[in-house]
Amino acid sequence: MAERKAALVTGGGTGIGKACALSFLKRGYRVAIVGRRREKIEEAASEFKREFGEDSVVAIAADVSKQEDVKEIFDTIEETFGRIDAVINNAGVAPSRPFLETSYEDYDRAIRINQYGTFMCMQQGARMMVSKGIAGVIINMGSIYGKVASGNIIGYNASKGAVEMMTKAAALELAPYNIRVVAIAPGVIDTPMLDIDKERGTFEELYSKGMRKKPLDPSAIGEVAAFLASPEADGINAVTIPVDDGFLEFK
Repeated sequence: MAERKAALVTGGGTGIGKACALSFLKRGYRVAIVGRRREKIEEAASEFKREFGEDSVVAIAADVSKQEDVKEIFDTIEETFGRIDAVINNAGVAPSRPFLETSYEDYDRAIRINQYGTFMCMQQGARMMVSKGIAGVIINMGSIYGKVASGNIIGYNASKGAVEMMTKAAALELAPYNIRVVAIAPGVIDTPMLDIDKERGTFEELYSKGMRKKPLDPSAIGEVAAFLASPEADGINAVTIPVDDGFLEFK
């Protein structure tokens, strides 16, 4: 019997990350979910364990912007699963302030989590795959706002733009190891990250830019992520796939 595959999902306790974890669990993967808020990831892990079994999920409280935490994530995966087949770099933040009011700390936080966190998890995941001879897949969560500008989120814009280029560069270097690297650019997804827009009354304006003028459910991203990790997506590499209901095409 073939050994069960294993996936890592950062930011896996809520929203898109939780949806990604669910999609991989449905396909028989064991999943490590990572998040900074221990209560959220443990709550999600308990929910998943009831449906998929105790040995299917491990919750890891960690901050992907910290090198020592990233090392601990992969040490735990090694000890628990003994392998990694898919890394989903979903952890992200979007500090929201006008450009002239954005502090160094605001900008630095977005870059450290969204960009450096993605880099470190890509690298550690790829190293584990290479060491075990696994033809794995790394999936980075970009954004439509890595392609088009939006007010009040310059750090998010910059970091997600970087994620798209990092995806291409890593895919080029990992191709000899039969490891694919792809990215997803979600559009307007109904997640806690957009609660601030709901408070401001700008949420409807955001999702109205999609062709069908409705927000997407996080499961839309989870299902695409699982497909991109599947053998059926073997020809998809080094690109960013928009999942945005035509947001980028609808001007």
